[in-house]
Amino acid sequence: MALNKPPGTWPIPAGTRDLLPGEARRRRELEADLAKTFQRWNYQEVVTPTLEYYETLAVDLGEEVESELYRLLDRDGRLLVLRPDMTTPIARMVATRLRHYPLPLRLFYLANVFRYESPQTGRLREFGQAGVELIGKAGAEADAEIIALTVETLRVAGLRDFQLCLGEIQLINGVLEDLALPEAVVPSLKQALTRKDLVGLEELLLQNQVPAAKREMVMGIFRLQGGPSVLNEARQLTANKRAGAALDYLQQVWNCLVDLNVELSVHLDLGLVRGFEYYTGIVFEGYSANLGYPLCGGGRYDNLLGHYDYPCPATGFAVGL
Repeated sequence: MALNKPPGTWPIPAGTRDLLPGEARRRRELEADLAKTFQRWNYQEVVTPTLEYYETLAVDLGEEVESELYRLLDRDGRLLVLRPDMTTPIARMVATRLRHYPLPLRLFYLANVFRYESPQTGRLREFGQAGVELIGKAGAEADAEIIALTVETLRVAGLRDFQLCLGEIQLINGVLEDLALPEAVVPSLKQALTRKDLVGLEELLLQNQVPAAKREMVMGIFRLQGGPSVLNEARQLTANKRAGAALDYLQQVWNCLVDLNVELSVHLDLGLVRGFEYYTGIVFEGYSANLGYPLCGGGRYDNLLGHYDYPCPATGFAVGL
């Protein structure tokens, strides 16, 4: 039976949107331009299911993303989720369907993903992504390739005034390791960094009775932003071996970016953390002066494919459409 509702009062779920004819055309054109760009860099398109089994995808997502999953039961009682990102489904696909293909694999996708976030500017619950995954190649040259392709992707999309912020998860881990805090406290510290809440981070350090000298060291490193000179500044603040190795690696990546002539689009941010737990090395996000939310993000995730019994280094990025 049809409901008697006045015209224009048929809402759609919060955090979703319709694409009208002009918008849909522009989106399709953008997808076509990005697909051509990825193919020029020798990446091949893949498509994964919108629905996956919960136990398949719920690995290294992180507490924040885990809380945003759309869950549903099929008629057999199996718990399903709408994919919250594309990296984990592609890792699953590579480990099961492409494990005998020669490495490295260069793959790209154009897809919608789903997260139950609080709707706000730049944050939808269903949103389009374009991205790439470089699987089976470790090292600074591979990470620099991904960053350079991110820069080109944003330029192809018509952006000029943007910057990528680049950090290293092992630097974060090394600095926090020196605090000798209970393991249960570390996720809260990382969540504060993910939100870029340095005031909240300092309050957490105080609450956990971190000595003043170590608080100053932590806050000093995580506030450092700029060009490669900040790497030397950070070396003066910490003697932690893991942190030192991460700083050396960031220098190697920066040198590769100089060789690729994209360093002017990159800005080091030593306090950068991203929401997904699967990152193991460099991480980055893209911002524009005209927008108050990230345009894109990515990084290295060398342990994720090991969850699917296919240990393999990997790195990639996604840009919101």
